[in-house]
Amino acid sequence: MVQTRVKVGAVLLAGLLMIGGCSSEEASGGPKGPKGPKMGGNVTRVSVETVPVAQGEFAVQGDFAGEFQSEGMAELSAEVAGRVTTLNVNIGDAVEEGQVLAEVDATPTRQRVRELGASVQMSRASLEEARVNLANLRRDLERKEPLLSRQMITEREVEELRSQVSAAEQRVAVAEATIAQNQARQASAREDLSNTKIRAPFAGLIGERYVDRGSYVSPGQTVFRVVDDGDLYISVRIPERDAARVATDTPVTIRVGALGSAPLKGKILRIAPALDPATRSLRVDVVLNEEHPGIRPGMYARVSLELGRAEDALTLMSQAILRQVDGAPYVWKVVDGAAQRQEVVLGLVGRERTQIIEGLQAGTPVVLRGHEKLKDGVEVRDISVGGGAGEEASP
Repeated sequence: MVQTRVKVGAVLLAGLLMIGGCSSEEASGGPKGPKGPKMGGNVTRVSVETVPVAQGEFAVQGDFAGEFQSEGMAELSAEVAGRVTTLNVNIGDAVEEGQVLAEVDATPTRQRVRELGASVQMSRASLEEARVNLANLRRDLERKEPLLSRQMITEREVEELRSQVSAAEQRVAVAEATIAQNQARQASAREDLSNTKIRAPFAGLIGERYVDRGSYVSPGQTVFRVVDDGDLYISVRIPERDAARVATDTPVTIRVGALGSAPLKGKILRIAPALDPATRSLRVDVVLNEEHPGIRPGMYARVSLELGRAEDALTLMSQAILRQVDGAPYVWKVVDGAAQRQEVVLGLVGRERTQIIEGLQAGTPVVLRGHEKLKDGVEVRDISVGGGAGEEASP
C-alpha cells in the first residue's frame, strides 16, 4: 500500500515538472533565433525627401530697397537766434541761387555791430595815445643818455627812463592787440548780421517749410528744405558676399510702387570704393536711363541687379547644402537607394538655389529633408521629388 502511494506521488511530481517547463518556455517567448532584420527580409530605412540636381540657365538677381534722392537737396538752418520777421517763399515755390527766403530779426545783431564799431574806434584812440607817449619817452631818453657820460645825470634816472620806454612799448602792443580783437569781433557780428537772411544755396524748389512768421528759431534749427529735382538717384546697400559681383555695367531694373511697379531700365552711376565697416555693405548709386516726369525725391523703389549668370549650370536647392565645422559645403546624395556623403564646390548663390561647380551630376537625387539620421551607406526611402532650375533672387 505504501509503495503504491509512492509511485503515484512520483508520477504526479514528474507531470508537474513537465508542465512548469512548458510554462517557462512559453513565458519567455519560446525558442528564439539570432537578432537582425525582420522576418521576410525587411530592412528599416530612413525616410527622406530628395530633389534632383537641375541643369540649365541660372541667373542670380539681387533685390534691394531704396528711395529717390536728389544730387541737390539741402536742409537750410538758421545761423543766428531770433524771431522770424519775413517769409518770402512757401512749399513748391521755385527759387534762384542766392534768393532771400526768410529773415530773422536783425535788430540785436545790428546793435552789436555798432557797439563793436565804437570799441574799435576807442581802441584806435588808445593806440594813438600810447604811441605819442612812447615817442615822447624815447626822445627824452635820447636827450638824457649823453648827459650820463658827463655826470650831469645819474645812472638811476636813465634806468627809470628806460623802464618807462619799455612800459610804453607794452602799452602800444596791448592797444594794437585790442584793436585786432575788436575788429575780429566786429567782423563776426557783421557775418551774423548777414546770416539773419536765409538764402537759397542753389536753384530749385522749396520741398518743406518748417517755421512760420513770428516763430523763434535757434542756431542749427531747420527752416527750409530746398530740392533740385533735376538729378535723381537711388542709393542701395549691397551685402559683402555680393559686393565683388557688382560693376558699372551690371544690368539694373528699377520698379517704383507709386507708378505701378512697371520695370524701368537703369544703370549704375557710382560705386563706393570701400565697404561701410558698420554694416559690412557696399553703397551703390543707380539712376534711370531716361527721366520720368512722375518721379519725385523721396519715392520708394525696388532695385534689381543681376549679380551673376551661367548659361549651362548645375543647380540645387540651397536648403539641401550643409556645412562642416570648418565651413566646407557637402550634401547627402542617394546612390542605389543608399545615402552617400558628397563634398561639393559652390558657385553662384541665390535665395533658393545654388550653383554646383564640382561634386554632382545633373539628375542626381540629393536629400533635402531628413538628413539628421543619415550615415554613409544607410538605406533610405524617398518620399517625394522636387526641384528645377531658373532665375534666383538674392536676399
